[in-house]
Amino acid sequence: MMMQNTKAKAKGNISSVFASLGASKSSLEPRFVTLKEEITPEDPDVLQASFDRLLASFGKEKEEIKQKGSAVVPEIHIDDIKNNGGSLPEDVAACVRKRGALVVRGLIDRKEAQDYKTQIKAYINDHRDKMIGYPEDNPQVWELYWTKAQVAARANENFAIASLALNKLWYAHPDTPVDLTKPLTYCDRLRIRQPGDSNFALAEHVDGGSLERWEDPEYRQVYDKILNGRWEDYNPFDATHRINAEMDLYEAPGGCSMFRIFQGWVALSDITPGGGTIRVCPLIKEQTAYYMMKPLLEQHKDQADFMGAWPGRCHDISKEHHSPIVDCMVSIPPVQYGDGVFWHCDQVHAVEPKNEMKTEDSTVLYIPSVPMCQRNSEYLKRQRDAFLNGRTPPDFPGNHCEETIDLRAKENDMTEQEKIGMGLLPFPAVSESEQQKTTYGQRQAMKQHNDILGFQ
Repeated sequence: MMMQNTKAKAKGNISSVFASLGASKSSLEPRFVTLKEEITPEDPDVLQASFDRLLASFGKEKEEIKQKGSAVVPEIHIDDIKNNGGSLPEDVAACVRKRGALVVRGLIDRKEAQDYKTQIKAYINDHRDKMIGYPEDNPQVWELYWTKAQVAARANENFAIASLALNKLWYAHPDTPVDLTKPLTYCDRLRIRQPGDSNFALAEHVDGGSLERWEDPEYRQVYDKILNGRWEDYNPFDATHRINAEMDLYEAPGGCSMFRIFQGWVALSDITPGGGTIRVCPLIKEQTAYYMMKPLLEQHKDQADFMGAWPGRCHDISKEHHSPIVDCMVSIPPVQYGDGVFWHCDQVHAVEPKNEMKTEDSTVLYIPSVPMCQRNSEYLKRQRDAFLNGRTPPDFPGNHCEETIDLRAKENDMTEQEKIGMGLLPFPAVSESEQQKTTYGQRQAMKQHNDILGFQ
């Protein structure tokens, strides 16, 4: 079994992992200088030449990004995915491979999304004395996971269609024990950002660990071509080494134990640019190459510093160290109730510093796309236990706000699809002919999943 951090998280809120929200920073030990020496090419000119080519690429791309603004982020209606056999049309797929992000229109019916929001607000109002959020005196991000609306949205049929269409952009070696066609459920928070709020100003960062990308040998393999001076050959959509990568070496208070192939949220408001929405750097290959290479250049190699990456924190991206990335950041296009937004697991993203909308809150449910693999099945087992007991999911601060709330979602409220995603039921058996169409790795992933969750 793969080792995962099973230590209970301390109480807290979303600010515990982000330096821009007040989390502490720490200096790095001298051993990180040795690490730099071990993982960089012997000839420093190799990495420098690669970095120079990268800067030239940023220069060319920046002009188009600034010209198009939010429109540079591709978008598609969920019906167009359905009408294309559950896949993204090739022109959209190519754009997502370059930009890393996608807006999916009509992911959830508008009226249904409005009903979700009404239910959630009533849930909060009826149990306000039990609730914790950030900031504490006027929460904009709530430590809530088990409202019936959240559980239903995570298993929405259209969400599954969209996430599987995005997963088809990914690749893994056929023997790699992962099944990109079997979505599991990762239970995350929700945000209700009030008009005028400037507290939840989440600066540019990357999730999925920080120092681990260099320090863990398997995680480092993901970026092997970048680290060897060939960033142009890097494939951001290869999952082969990601499924065993260790993303949380330091028991981060907000460390993610699941491999989220795409992060995402569903809008429960009409949100415009300037309305406290998400911002991304729409160059997934280039931005990743930049933050992976720069700390290793010859002029930085003798410093125990990875430019915004600290133990147990998300990797902060700053104007000081990563100006080409920050200069290319754009807000996503306007979204409406029920629209979905997805972004690559390595994508630099941020939250606008203020919700400038005069009367509308900026509400989203965080829901990522998560494939079946051993790491994810192991976390799902722990998450399942938390759900059944009304406790906070294992990755999040151990507040357990909903433990005594009778109106939280429970197993007998759930549909079959909701139970499958939460590991309460096995995936339906397939015929022998259908199984023969799967890869060895897919069959291994299913076997591991059933063994871990106790399905025979």
